[in-house]
Amino acid sequence: MEIKYNLALQLFLNVKKRMPVLVHLADEKEAERIRKNGIKPGKDSRGVFFMPVLPAFYVSHQWLRELKRNGAKTYVGIYFKLNINELVYAGKYNQAHRHIPLGEAIKEIMEMEDPLGYELIIDRKVEAKEITRIKTLPQNVGWRYFPASHSKKPLCDCPVCISPGTIKSKRLRNKIASPDIEMTFDQLLVALQNEQDDDAIEDLLWTVRNSRRKADPNELVFLLQRRSVSVNQYLALALRAFKHKNSKQILFGLLSESDDDTREFAADSLLELYGRQIEKQLIEMNDNSVNKAINDWKSAKPFI
Repeated sequence: MEIKYNLALQLFLNVKKRMPVLVHLADEKEAERIRKNGIKPGKDSRGVFFMPVLPAFYVSHQWLRELKRNGAKTYVGIYFKLNINELVYAGKYNQAHRHIPLGEAIKEIMEMEDPLGYELIIDRKVEAKEITRIKTLPQNVGWRYFPASHSKKPLCDCPVCISPGTIKSKRLRNKIASPDIEMTFDQLLVALQNEQDDDAIEDLLWTVRNSRRKADPNELVFLLQRRSVSVNQYLALALRAFKHKNSKQILFGLLSESDDDTREFAADSLLELYGRQIEKQLIEMNDNSVNKAINDWKSAKPFI
């Protein structure tokens, strides 16, 4: 606990020296309008909702899956900077919010045992000049319905526990009978080989990504045969978990894909695995998506 507190304090002291990077999640269809005009509070909203960009990607982007219930197919991250002393409303979504400086709110979330459900709100428009970049994100990040819902099953498969029309309600019902267990890589591999639904494959790849792996990543190459852009994106992200010589070859193969985000995610993973050893080779590619990954990696601090 003391170590975690000291880390949070150190990060807070670092962020005081500059304006932290923050992220607002928005419908991809609104991205260009936001780029030109900034982020305006919704008609019935208290302001602009956002999170700080933290070392934990999941925490920073935790609201994505819940927001997708509104019907938008793809959400993007709108990254922007605010002064550390700017007043924001901060707290968990189902609790009273305090009106405090942004730096204090970031310090608070870093010290929390459970930061899921936390949100920040600024009661003004975020100007276009404050936006630093807009980026496509993996679309299965975060919780749905309520924080930690991924670890809690419905009581049963009745219409009360699983409402008619719920996203992927059939798959959710199928899971009720089986207990949640931590899957080994071999079990994940079998599940990936037998699964036909791209969304389910993405879920499994996200699980693969969350632990360091010693296995040969070539066992995942069969997924490329699906020719699915989203699966390739998740594969590029998952490969950073493999400390294996074959990871580099597969990731360089993904760098030849036409999808910008696949190339960026592949470059992200290469830089995470090999750092400066790979930087020069990536720079020589002179690819805009790869360059984005390089710039992010170079500027990566406790707060990007």
